[in-house]
Amino acid sequence: MQKLILPALLCVLLQGCTAQKVYDAAQGARLDQCARIADNTERARCYDTATQSYDRYEQGQQEKPKN
Repeated sequence: MQKLILPALLCVLLQGCTAQKVYDAAQGARLDQCARIADNTERARCYDTATQSYDRYEQGQQEKPKN
């Protein structure tokens, strides 16, 4: 999680980052978290989610109902 904070903070400060760039910068941290999961099934599920493209992620976010 700490690896995610620095790139995101730099992007915000520089204001040159798009949401996709922040998403891509955080991918490494997500993969690191997946590697720490002991259960093979959960780890595979985590990798599937962590490696999805930004476009696929964005589509999933748009499909969620807003409360």
